Amino acid sequence: MRKINIFVLVVLLSAGVFAGQVYAKKSKAYGASLTIKEATPIADILKSLNKFVGKDVLVQGKIIQECPAGGWFMLKDGPAVIFVNLHPSELAIPQAVGATVAAQGVVKKNGPKAEIIGKGVEIK
Repeated sequence: MRKINIFVLVVLLSAGVFAGQVYAKKSKAYGASLTIKEATPIADILKSLNKFVGKDVLVQGKIIQECPAGGWFMLKDGPAVIFVNLHPSELAIPQAVGATVAAQGVVKKNGPKAEIIGKGVEIK
């Protein structure tokens, strides 16, 4: 009888762990922790690029295109899109096109275009 009670307890605990995994928030973090609490709209960065160059920012949006190796992605926030380069930080993320992400990094001017050198990414 005691063996049956232990078996039932193990089954119930396993079911609880499985249910917790199913209902748990499925965000994944890569690279450095995100320390900035408020996101900067991508449109603001693109509109006033010189104001943001060299500054650490947090941006949020959907990945619309991604490097096959996960070393860069295009992030869309409304109509605005920015290139997030993870290669300089020796960072890569799994394929996540269509996912909502938050990325923190330094704004850089690459010719007339803006890019973010990503230090940390959270896929939500």
